[in-house]
Amino acid sequence: MPRISLAQQDPQFTQYMFNGLLLNPAYAGSKGFTSVSGSHRSQWTGLEGAPLSQTLSLDGNLNRKLAGGVIITNDRLGAQRFTEVSVNSAVRISLSHATKLAVGIALGVTQQTLDGTMLKPDEQNDNAIPQTIERAVKPSAKVGAYLYNNRFYTGVSLGNMVFFQDGLPTDPKPHLFLTSGGVFDISRKMKFRPSILLKEDFNGPAALDLNTFLLFNEQIWLGTSFRTTLNIFNNRSFATSTRIGNALAVLLELHPSPVLRVGYSYDFSLNQLRSYSSHELSLGYNFLKKKYGRMLTPRYF
Repeated sequence: MPRISLAQQDPQFTQYMFNGLLLNPAYAGSKGFTSVSGSHRSQWTGLEGAPLSQTLSLDGNLNRKLAGGVIITNDRLGAQRFTEVSVNSAVRISLSHATKLAVGIALGVTQQTLDGTMLKPDEQNDNAIPQTIERAVKPSAKVGAYLYNNRFYTGVSLGNMVFFQDGLPTDPKPHLFLTSGGVFDISRKMKFRPSILLKEDFNGPAALDLNTFLLFNEQIWLGTSFRTTLNIFNNRSFATSTRIGNALAVLLELHPSPVLRVGYSYDFSLNQLRSYSSHELSLGYNFLKKKYGRMLTPRYF
């Protein structure tokens, strides 16, 4: 299914908005406290070779201006497997009492694995197709900027900045991520949080996520996400043919206490994969502490 693989090379997570470190190293420490997050995603359940992705991250502040974090990502797609470990660092600049600008960088290593024994080429003995399991370990790098306050955020990041040479056919390509969102009061106990994400890999069509959430009593997030594709940087025929909505997700995030977050999302495919659904589970823990005699509360993003 070449159209699908070209459109998704980096791991895809529906609940990325609850862990910005997945997309942007400048997000590190922006919550104001140390936090741990983990996710597991099973995409297109029941489809042979469908993606399975896991991530585990830790981030927090080193001082008032510096923050750091570590993130481990594992992604399997058919015969491909990517395992990445990266160290993130971010510097914050106060633009006003409430608004901050952070710039960050992530450096790490990625192990790529291509299991040639799982491939079924149309032509046998093709020298361009591996016949055995091949592995390569390469450096990885990502940079980003993140502007935020208590009610609004916007960010941009560029991943896979290290250009691979003489590697596997699955060598990662640069990915651009643009994010933005905010939170608005509807009533004393209800808030509205919209957000968007644009993902561009400069090869296939760009992916656009449109998300909306309602927050009830500071404890329950209930939302939907619509994922579609756009032809921005290329005019390939397959990009035009896939310019339709391809997924709709429902999300539930529970905050049983200020320190704990539990999330689940269910994706409905709206294209030729409509017979296969996707499931994602996420967990988060915040190491909150008191400031000025009161307990800090989690941020909305």
